[in-house]
Amino acid sequence: MTLNNVESFRQALERLLDKRADQLIVNMEGVNYINSAGLGVIADSVMEARARQKELVIAGVEGSLAEIFHIVKFSSFIKLFATEKEAMDYFSGE
Repeated sequence: MTLNNVESFRQALERLLDKRADQLIVNMEGVNYINSAGLGVIADSVMEARARQKELVIAGVEGSLAEIFHIVKFSSFIKLFATEKEAMDYFSGE
């Protein structure tokens, strides 16, 4: 994710937050890189979700994306899952 597509990502997350669901999964499968602007969009979305009494988690966190999230310590701020199934299991209490 780069400056070329960060605004469309922000808009997609805003639409997701507007949904009636209280448990939200953002699947990042296939994303190999995210810049600081993209990380900021995720951080802002997590804070907005919390303000709306919702929980937003990230799925598809593997490879270089997992390394980036580890370096910036995102796991202390947001739940990260390797697969969407793991995220769904988390919400279902499994």
